[in-house]
Amino acid sequence: MRSATKNEGFSPAAPRGAWAATTAWVLLALALLPSRLAVAMRVRGGSNFERASRALAGTVLDFSHAAWLVAALLTLIIALAAVPLFRRRVQAFGAVLLVLPCAVALYLITVTEQEVKAERGAFSTLREMLDAAAEPSFIEGAPGFIRYQRILIPALLCGSVFLGVLAWRARRAVREDAWPHPQWSAGFVAVLVAGVLGSQLAVRGFALSSSRLGPAGLGDPLDSVLESAVDSLSGQPPPTPLELLTEWEPTPDELKRGAARLGWPEERPLRCPHPHARALDEVTLDAEPTRSPPARALLEAFRQLSKALFADGDGRVAVVQVSLEGFRADDLAALNPHAPATLAPFINQLYARPHPGVLVSRHTYQAGVRTAQGLAAMTCGLGTLPWNISLIRDLDREGSVPLRCAGDVLATAGFQGSFFYGSDPDYDEMGPFLRRRGFVEVVAEADFPATSPRGAWGGVSDFALVDEAARRVSAGVRDGPRMALVMSLSNHSPFTPPTDLPEDVRARAAALLEPGRAVTTASTDDLKRLVTYAYTDEAVKRFLAGLDAAGSSDRTLVLLIADHSTGDAYVWGPNDFDHETDDAKTRVPFLIVVPPAFIARAEASGADVRGALEAVQRALDEERLSQNDVPSLLLALLGAHPRVAALPSVERWHTLGGQRTSGWFDSGEPGVALIGVNGVDESFALDEKGVRRWPYEDAIFLRTRGDRSRVTPRLAPAAAPLLELSRPRQDCSTTVDSSTVE
Repeated sequence: MRSATKNEGFSPAAPRGAWAATTAWVLLALALLPSRLAVAMRVRGGSNFERASRALAGTVLDFSHAAWLVAALLTLIIALAAVPLFRRRVQAFGAVLLVLPCAVALYLITVTEQEVKAERGAFSTLREMLDAAAEPSFIEGAPGFIRYQRILIPALLCGSVFLGVLAWRARRAVREDAWPHPQWSAGFVAVLVAGVLGSQLAVRGFALSSSRLGPAGLGDPLDSVLESAVDSLSGQPPPTPLELLTEWEPTPDELKRGAARLGWPEERPLRCPHPHARALDEVTLDAEPTRSPPARALLEAFRQLSKALFADGDGRVAVVQVSLEGFRADDLAALNPHAPATLAPFINQLYARPHPGVLVSRHTYQAGVRTAQGLAAMTCGLGTLPWNISLIRDLDREGSVPLRCAGDVLATAGFQGSFFYGSDPDYDEMGPFLRRRGFVEVVAEADFPATSPRGAWGGVSDFALVDEAARRVSAGVRDGPRMALVMSLSNHSPFTPPTDLPEDVRARAAALLEPGRAVTTASTDDLKRLVTYAYTDEAVKRFLAGLDAAGSSDRTLVLLIADHSTGDAYVWGPNDFDHETDDAKTRVPFLIVVPPAFIARAEASGADVRGALEAVQRALDEERLSQNDVPSLLLALLGAHPRVAALPSVERWHTLGGQRTSGWFDSGEPGVALIGVNGVDESFALDEKGVRRWPYEDAIFLRTRGDRSRVTPRLAPAAAPLLELSRPRQDCSTTVDSSTVE
């Protein structure tokens, strides 16, 4: 071994210090690389060189954030190495031992953040990550992510190199004595500085070379985590979106523009029964100049259909909304010609309209990227908000926003409401919100036997859920009108195969990946999602069959709609970036099923139900819809129900938002017919032909006061009237006749 006192001639102490710091940086880079390789494996289209470039640029971007923190910690090595008693061991192992826990933590954070981004459309803050880690369902579902090949393979490759570097360093270290501290520290510091500054310069160089290689194009997972961590260390935890909004004092102009973004009439002080009330009968259709003629025709067609369906005056009817988790249009052959018909044969068959009672929309666009946002759209027409916030999760906690949604109107009319969900109903405040909206019966995971089949996140499988929903709805409708919301879950990442998954469904999805069976770029990881997608299709078939077997088909109307699209790879058709179109990222299936038995019962009273159904379908074929329009269509469909028709004038109003179904909707820009947030969490705007009209804007979470003006600025006013309503204000009497609702 080298003598510690031998200093004559050239001393390699500085290079040894440089090697120690280099080893630390290499270990850090190896910990950050797997998440970027996972993203590269997930993205379709582009050459291998392009993928490798994005993985390298992304790793450098993450390194540039982490290097500051790690460099600050590594400076402790210099101080410890100054003590002769510790010098040899600190020089040999200090940097490695200090970087090791940092590397493991950063690996877990970056991999988790990239999956959160793919799932939710936005990276999370440190507090959100800690909150999620405390959820039992998160712990149960995490192993499903780890088994993804796109995560497992990069982890194994980089982990092997990581262990090799550790072994090499350990072998070298045991053969060396201590080096002179000043020279060793100089080399160590030089490489520390080079790592920090070099990564910053490299990030700028990548950004200048291509917009795809800049932070915006690559995604920046550590930015929000580090910002929120700094806030926490300073003793001031980062404010929540609601806290930041509470500080906001919208101007009168922002309130006016915000109401128009939601599809609300402009607020009138002390206007009764609500400052933004809309008439249930929409008596002022002709006086609403912003409504398109096709939308007017669609609403009128629904009203005429309602009169035909309820011509016999029997109000014992159940209306069931089935929310299909992540059931995007791009995987449905009826809406994407590249997709195989055998993946979801039942819903594809429904789109083929096997009988007149199946009403289909081929152009319905999502409101938001999260279930809570889709749920707000499907119940209240208020799903499209800025900054990735949700009415349910962020604004209406404990009922702070006075609303009268579709469920409220139907509950007033005597409809008994039920909410069916296979997991925790209070996640994202969904359960409390729905209870306030009239869905007083909540049937969730805790209400099922422990032996029930399981699926995503350890929740009850969709088969078990729809069986129970069909049973309860069928039993309850004999006593009076019912409304139900059934939220599927099994097609949720990490796409855990349900324990009651039929083998023929699994085989049907797996066959699509066989050569020559379909034009696809799907991988083994994608197959997991395709299997649960096919299972969801089977669950819909099972639900409708359950209603028929229970003898309640003649009294049940079923609305089927996906809660949102997803950011998962688009696997059907050409293998290029251009295939990931606006339609693929934003469109969701929407169908209404009026069973043949229901039609026959209504026709027995002499009503022309089939003619009314065909009129609705013709109107649907002419119109593009927002998910925010669904509750308005639902109320129009039930407008002639005897109990809804009998509502007194003071209760014939609602606060539904809407776009095509609201005469007050105004995006603020000419030619824009629809706005929303797509499957990769970008705000979008489409014209009446579905052509995008403004550039995408990332809908990241509201983290700072400056974000109120920087993030999704076109959508920002939409939150203003909701926030204003949540503040204490003078109330008005609800005894005023609803003829005042204009």
